[in-house]
Amino acid sequence: MTEIKRETITMKDLPDSDRPYEKCRASGPESLSDAELLAVVLRSGTKGRTALELAQKLLGRKGEENGLTAVVRLPFPELIRTPGIGPVKAVQLQCIGELARRIAKASAKKGLELSTPGAIAQYFMEDLRHLKQEEMVVAMFDTKSHLIRETVISRGTVNASLVTPREVFLEAMRQEAVYVVLLHNHPSGDPMPSREDIRLTKRMQEAGDLLEIPMLDHIIIGDNCYLSFKERGYI
Repeated sequence: MTEIKRETITMKDLPDSDRPYEKCRASGPESLSDAELLAVVLRSGTKGRTALELAQKLLGRKGEENGLTAVVRLPFPELIRTPGIGPVKAVQLQCIGELARRIAKASAKKGLELSTPGAIAQYFMEDLRHLKQEEMVVAMFDTKSHLIRETVISRGTVNASLVTPREVFLEAMRQEAVYVVLLHNHPSGDPMPSREDIRLTKRMQEAGDLLEIPMLDHIIIGDNCYLSFKERGYI
């Protein structure tokens, strides 16, 4: 059976109502679907496939969830293995994802009062839940529960021998923080604390009390879930 070769179709071959650029200009960006927004970023497709079709293929990857979130979080080597996605498009996708994350976080931080474990966990959730290795963050707060600064103090295995009170509280003193909260992720997705997590928490709590900069909580981030030592009564 003779294979029918598909003619190359460009976005210009589509009706104006189906072109993302024209649709955006006419009705605004909120009128575009996820695939159409992605097509605008990609700008061009590949032989036999428009930018819109390429975007739809990316969003329909088998085994991927959350649509746009999954696409922009794909590692660079995996992105460029997708037909039609070269190094330039891969970098564009990664930068768009990072830009969106920073904009969302900056908007959330402005005037934000992080006074509950749930609010703190939600603020840091997208930063930590997708990481492939453990990362520990110390969040520093003022008297009004406003976040002053956040600092990564450990990457890799988080344990009491590698993370020292000096690292945690030296920066807190520089920032004149009133109290701190520790956060770290479990790449497994399960936020239940290990014995090492409990040991580390106790050590940091004792150091904070001594320095009069209390550590009010230690929050472990899992896969879209969290565990608060304070809520569980561990501290």
